[in-house]
Amino acid sequence: MDRELSAGYLQKVRAARLGAREVALLELRVPGETRYVVVAQGLGVGVLGGTERARLKGAMAGAAKPAQARALALAQEAARGLEGVEREELLARGARIVEEVAHGEARGRREALGRALSKAMARVRRRIEAVRGDLARSDGADALAQRAQLFVAEAARAPRGAAKLVAVDWSSGEPREAELKLDPARGAREQLDALFTRSRRLKDGARIGRRRLAEAESALAALLEVARAVPAAPEPELARLTTLARTAAPRDFKLASSPSAHSPAAARGAAQPALPPFRTFLASSGARILVGRSAERNDALTFHVARPHDLWLHAKNRTGSHVVVPLEKSASCPAEVLVEAAHLAAHFSEARDESVVEVQYTPRRYLRKPRGSAPGLVVVDREKVLVLRREEERLRALLEREAT
Repeated sequence: MDRELSAGYLQKVRAARLGAREVALLELRVPGETRYVVVAQGLGVGVLGGTERARLKGAMAGAAKPAQARALALAQEAARGLEGVEREELLARGARIVEEVAHGEARGRREALGRALSKAMARVRRRIEAVRGDLARSDGADALAQRAQLFVAEAARAPRGAAKLVAVDWSSGEPREAELKLDPARGAREQLDALFTRSRRLKDGARIGRRRLAEAESALAALLEVARAVPAAPEPELARLTTLARTAAPRDFKLASSPSAHSPAAARGAAQPALPPFRTFLASSGARILVGRSAERNDALTFHVARPHDLWLHAKNRTGSHVVVPLEKSASCPAEVLVEAAHLAAHFSEARDESVVEVQYTPRRYLRKPRGSAPGLVVVDREKVLVLRREEERLRALLEREAT
């Protein structure tokens, strides 16, 4: 057998990284036919029959490719391993190599699927906790509206500069005095309207939150079911389980098409799709908030993605990310979304550890980019400033709601 192979010539070399091993499939032309030789790190060299060849090609399809120099080195190793070995022994070796490689590759897929499921379930659990926290804060919406209702008549009679309102509360069946402190610099009716508005927003947020909670709990249940099935699933079943996990939690479940794609060789050689210049977070209302990834990408976000009527925010007099809230024309930014966007502007800046941060905001049309200025530097022609008192719980929930 070695004499027949040595009389032929090498037509083609296919190489791939399968799990922890580099594997090469060689096509050798000998008089009257083509022979196929496999060489695998730590397993040696063998010759393949038709069934083993098809199985190996299937495992190598889409796997990361070693450098060409490494493929040629594997071919030279194969040539040395063929010397003095009879055909039957080489065929037996080839069958053993393919079996071991396929088993290892399947084990790698199973382990990668298990890791991806664990990470996805952790993400969904964090989101569930964040949504439950939002819902807990919205529980007082009705009580807030009822309390504000007590002072409607008093607010209509309150003199300018009043520091408080006093009303009689009959909700318990007996008269009790109730008091509402006011900001003397603002009108009583204006402050009462703000309480009613806050109550409505809390109710709206609760409706959205309950829907998001149900979706997250459903996704978690589906992922748990898949995770329980993975350890005992036959190899062909792994692809179906992967599809089920992606369907259940497309935003949270992330798995490369092949475990070997995470190898250093793949990281060097695979072309990665370009990331957008911004990250996307969802406000509690579901509104999108865009955050620049770097100084250069701040410019791309602000001047190439944001529209003139979108709202722009930035930590005032600090280096940090540009933040954009997409808005419809002539629409104003809801107060809750403004506060959440300001939290992101403060967090993604050098003021991220400060409890009180000034955040400037303005429609994007009032920004200019001076010629030759540094990346991320803009001139603001008109601005408003929000003095933000950071709420860690609100920020944590926002960060959990990053869209991918």
